[in-house]
Amino acid sequence: MFKVIMGYKAKKITSAIACFLLVSTGSTSALAQQFDDAASVQFGGFEVIPTVDIGVKFDDNVSQLASDEISSWSRIVSPQVSMISSLGASQVDFGYRIKNEDFFSSKEDNYTDHFLTAGADVELSARHRVNARLDFEDGHDARGSGFSIGNGDLINEPDQYKQTQLDFLYSYGAFNSQGRIDVNFNVRTLDYDVSTPEYLVRDRRISRIGGTYYHRIGATTDLTFDIIRETVSYKTPAVSTNPLDSRNMSYLVGLSWEATANTSGFAKVGYQEKRFDSALRDDFDGFDWAAGVRWEPVEYASVEIRTSADTNETNGEGNFIRGRTHTAVWRHEWLDRVRSRAAVVWNNNRYEGQLIDGLSIRSDDNLGFRASVYYQFRRWINFEVGYRFDERDSNRNEIDFDRNQFIFNALVTL
Repeated sequence: MFKVIMGYKAKKITSAIACFLLVSTGSTSALAQQFDDAASVQFGGFEVIPTVDIGVKFDDNVSQLASDEISSWSRIVSPQVSMISSLGASQVDFGYRIKNEDFFSSKEDNYTDHFLTAGADVELSARHRVNARLDFEDGHDARGSGFSIGNGDLINEPDQYKQTQLDFLYSYGAFNSQGRIDVNFNVRTLDYDVSTPEYLVRDRRISRIGGTYYHRIGATTDLTFDIIRETVSYKTPAVSTNPLDSRNMSYLVGLSWEATANTSGFAKVGYQEKRFDSALRDDFDGFDWAAGVRWEPVEYASVEIRTSADTNETNGEGNFIRGRTHTAVWRHEWLDRVRSRAAVVWNNNRYEGQLIDGLSIRSDDNLGFRASVYYQFRRWINFEVGYRFDERDSNRNEIDFDRNQFIFNALVTL
């Protein structure tokens, strides 16, 4: 997704760091601060790249409350190390990251997260490719998020969990062939640390197997067909006679294209069905879609627009969440050492089924805005000044909130 402006070796290092940061944080801030020329240390057959993220943040609504908000400054320290070994077109990588945030005025929100990742990208031949990745996260849901939406003040620490994900992708067919296929297997387990009944019902396992067929219909255009099967299993049902276990099937058809050197994109639309094991829960049938376009009018600027619809597991109300998300991202390199990134994300989450106390179906509109400016002061240090805004507007007035955050950050490498 980033323009290649470096040699092959530096490209490999940058790609590995970016992948690790994306997997372990989901943070647009960290991802945008990747280095074009991070230095490495040789260790056996591996290149070792250590970095550390150090910053301060001001948050005017730490626990995402509708009233009686808590504001606080915090300190963030996040060291990490990536190890990459390349053999021709194949690559193996390992990474570890720890992230600690201490809030000066809200100690209940302090946390320390750990992330481990390992991956292999192997090109067996021009027609056979394998990509495998294992990720482990010892993470948390911040107070006021996840299962504590609207009730962040009722718990005295973040909800901590362990999450493991295994992803395996096999690709058959040369990139320039008339047809090729990807087969993907993914399994993800989520296990909250607390063992009370309220927490045990959150633990689950999601297994997914799917395939995508690409059929070339133009020099830079492929017709795509997707079939995905997903099985959701909860370890402990809240009610033994009415579990949330389900089976999902998705069928999509679409296009992926690179119309010019400056424009690329994809669009898929299809049908999804969700079947619950319990006859007491209503099944779902509906449309799914995913589309995105990237436009790079000049070498130093790009715009991305994405939209999607999908079903997600509930976090406390309803049978499942029907989500629709729309995103716009603008990146700009103003000078050799100065770049910026701005993003707007809007989504609607509709909590389908299982109405409580005669209330209407819950519907949340969520708005997020992110903007950061990055300055590469030296080859080995990047500075960031950023602003974030979040807002939730729900038909449950007690969970409405808005929040402003200001970030000052430095990413340091060798």
